[in-house]
Amino acid sequence: MGLIKSLTKNKKSIKLIKLSVLFLGIFNLIYFTIYYKQQNPSNESLKKFLSLNKPPSTIDKPLDEQKDTDSGTFHDEILVPSEYDNKNNEVDVKFNEQLNFKFNQVKNNQQRFANVNTKLSQPTNIKLEIKNHLRVFESGKSWINKNELFYDPKFTLSVYLNEIRLQYEKLVKQQQPDEKYYVAGKINSNELPAISLPFNWADWIDLTVLNNELAKPFDQRMTCGDFTKILHKNPTKLSFFCTDTDAISEKSHDLFTSGNYRFKSQLPNFLIHGHSTHNYFCYNDYRILQGKNYIMTNMKNPLKVMILPDDDSPTGGTFEFNVDSNRRLTSSKMMDSFVQSLGYSINQDNEFDSNKDEKALLPDYLNLNHLDFWSDLNNNIIPSYLPKSDYGFNTSLLMRSKSLIELTEDNFRYPYANIDEHINDMEKNSDLSNPHNQMYLDGLKECAKYDNSNEIRYFRMAVIDPNDPRNRDREWGWHYDWRFFNGALNYDKEGWTQKEQTHRTNIIMDRLLRNWAKFANEKGIISWIMHGPLLSWYWNGLLFPYDNDIDIQMPIDHLLHLAKNYNQTLVVENPAQGYGKYLIEVNSYIHNRGISARENHIDARFIDVDTGIYIDITALSNSDVTPPKEYTEKKELVDLEPEKNMIFNDRRKHFYTLKQISPLRYSMLMGVPVLIPNEITNRLVFEYSKGLSSYEYAKWYFVKKLNLWVYESDLTPVLEMPTEGKLSKEDIINQLNNLSNDLIFKLLNSNDDILQEYYLTKSLTNFHEFQKTILFDDKGLDKPIDVDKYNTYKKQFKMIKPLRKNLYDYETFDRLNKA
Repeated sequence: MGLIKSLTKNKKSIKLIKLSVLFLGIFNLIYFTIYYKQQNPSNESLKKFLSLNKPPSTIDKPLDEQKDTDSGTFHDEILVPSEYDNKNNEVDVKFNEQLNFKFNQVKNNQQRFANVNTKLSQPTNIKLEIKNHLRVFESGKSWINKNELFYDPKFTLSVYLNEIRLQYEKLVKQQQPDEKYYVAGKINSNELPAISLPFNWADWIDLTVLNNELAKPFDQRMTCGDFTKILHKNPTKLSFFCTDTDAISEKSHDLFTSGNYRFKSQLPNFLIHGHSTHNYFCYNDYRILQGKNYIMTNMKNPLKVMILPDDDSPTGGTFEFNVDSNRRLTSSKMMDSFVQSLGYSINQDNEFDSNKDEKALLPDYLNLNHLDFWSDLNNNIIPSYLPKSDYGFNTSLLMRSKSLIELTEDNFRYPYANIDEHINDMEKNSDLSNPHNQMYLDGLKECAKYDNSNEIRYFRMAVIDPNDPRNRDREWGWHYDWRFFNGALNYDKEGWTQKEQTHRTNIIMDRLLRNWAKFANEKGIISWIMHGPLLSWYWNGLLFPYDNDIDIQMPIDHLLHLAKNYNQTLVVENPAQGYGKYLIEVNSYIHNRGISARENHIDARFIDVDTGIYIDITALSNSDVTPPKEYTEKKELVDLEPEKNMIFNDRRKHFYTLKQISPLRYSMLMGVPVLIPNEITNRLVFEYSKGLSSYEYAKWYFVKKLNLWVYESDLTPVLEMPTEGKLSKEDIINQLNNLSNDLIFKLLNSNDDILQEYYLTKSLTNFHEFQKTILFDDKGLDKPIDVDKYNTYKKQFKMIKPLRKNLYDYETFDRLNKA
């Protein structure tokens, strides 16, 4: 890191770095050309892919004309076409001069304006007492013998990123010498078998909240009986979700035979093996314990782990491994290979290794930086790309080019006459040694037992007590997956301010959306925003700061593709940007396509395993369901014309025709390219009668000149208060709609949080205002698509750097280190 810092202090070194980036981009282009020509030289789609994934256009410019991306600001990252961004009048010129001065203050004082620095917190290295993680140096201090749990995402990433590289190097040595396994000195993972590694949730999710219990003498820890006393209705039958640890055997139970734990004292004194049902809600903190306990002791591993690429990678690609066993790092041979690969001996007497090459003595502490291992992996291994035979390959090409996406009725037609036919096809024509195929078949068979009226509820929520005195919003916890629940977003948490909790929520939502979009783009999964996110997009191209829902839709064919190939996949955020992990989980009852009577309205979820917050995924498909009467009563908004059109629906109450969805177009939401449906305003008015016209919601007000929603209490400095009484909503809205530039600056000067948000989002909201002039007429109604104009500005639909600091750094370092 010191070398990098010294290099970046002079312009010559910066040019050297940029030349390196140029070389890397050209290398990737050469690789893709070679790889895909080997696959099929005549395939036109491959030529498109190559043209879409050439290095960024800046490399064609002289180096002294290229922008230093590290010194750029958020507000100049997305550019509005000059014909729209006409700010030549005297008032606008003066405003922009003042604003640029203010933004420079933000940029140059990131200690005060910490929220605008969204890079990884420094230092990224950790100092690890390494011998405590190795079986060969086992002692009473070893983590394999401790009752408490260890967690650090930088440690986990370091070991796994290193092991992925080692596995591919081992595989290529087993092959006959052949140039196809290498491209420009890199190992081509696409020509090698998939790798498999052990996995345990304790290494990937912070379960250390359990350490408070695990540190107690075993007989003083909570039992199932103690736990049920704090549940609503105090259930007496416990076996359906809880087992006392005393009832299991150290000789036969999987927790011990797996080698992950040796003694009962290393476990809580109660083992959660199921959901306690929504009737038995409890206080926030006990619900956290329930979920963490389940993850530690009974939750099944994912089938696959997928690590996302850097944003600036011209060709994308992912690093993936299948999960072959349940094994904690502290009991895994991966730790041995990790230390040996760093050049150290693992001999117990710590003398030189008996191998050919002498190895250094292992010190007590190692300094590890996961970014070094991420760099080594990328420098030595070519990531996995979609083969041209993949269902999502051609779609991925379109998505990378940000082209319009035309759907057909076939995309929404369930491909089998009934579930039994689907089962027969899977049993005859699928490789059932593939765990994903077997899981898909198991889901089909489970679904075949039920219909829309009696199927079992699949997704379970972290239902909490609304009467908990620290539950500020009196919420029930319906927006959290119970297993990964880590506290209600607005729960009164010791040491946290309200603004810090709001910022934490913004981080979670931003990273959820960003990582889903990156995954979908890599794998060619079509999805578009709908409901609340589409409404929030309409206002300013951002998510509502007061909402924690993200809803997306997809056609049934892409849901089935997602289920068959990516169900139970853990998606890992690009390690250079954060430590997020997201589980893809698909409902077993997706093959019933009518309205669900048991609340199986959601077909799949993309779940943040660090918080339990998720993206709801619903598919649209044909069915024999009749649309409810509101579609007839509001025919002028959503005329389905069933006599002319095929109608498709989700599993709740939403019905559509093809022209209302297709063609899909790209736009930006929170700096993330997303697809939006063809018809927007009528659908939004249909779902939210006042959604497009109400400038206030739950004391949040829309400030036009900032294009931001601002909480009422933060507006006090610029509101003219009456001599008597209070301001009405209408008075506040009227004043905000007529704010002068001077008052705007007064507001920005009075509140660092608003200033930082404006700094981060101004270019995005400006671009959104421009796109609205293309999409909507003067009355706000949808206009026909102008394809030529769309193609002139679609290049702006690019993933910008994250708007928010990653959650782990914010919670662990940044929030605590504020001046």
